[in-house]
Amino acid sequence: MPSSVRRKTLWLIPCFAIVGSAFIFSNVEAKKGSQNVQMSLNKTQQQQLFETRKDLELSNVGSRIAIINDSKNCINASNTPEALRSCRQIRRQSHRALKEQNRKEINATLKSIGLDPIPLHHKHGHRQCFNQV
Repeated sequence: MPSSVRRKTLWLIPCFAIVGSAFIFSNVEAKKGSQNVQMSLNKTQQQQLFETRKDLELSNVGSRIAIINDSKNCINASNTPEALRSCRQIRRQSHRALKEQNRKEINATLKSIGLDPIPLHHKHGHRQCFNQV
């Protein structure tokens, strides 16, 4: 391995360490926020929220498997780069639709127990905001 490549590789180690520590810190902060919400709920509300999340997770497994199988079939049938790109777009749209459906279901539960709904642009929604401008 040439020395310039070795030097560049060595620079990546601290970069990954910084990025990793930032991710861990933000993840810990996010968990603290969710714990505060959990503490403010009574046992019945916590159980209702748990049951909704559990049902969503179970239904997600089957839905995600179906999306992956559809994507696999589409990829196998594609003969051009455009067809492959279309398969990717269809898969992304399916995942977005599933995520939106889940958000609606969890928001209905949150509303029924007196909590604020999950915002439309949660976490990675910043990309959608830039595209709308």
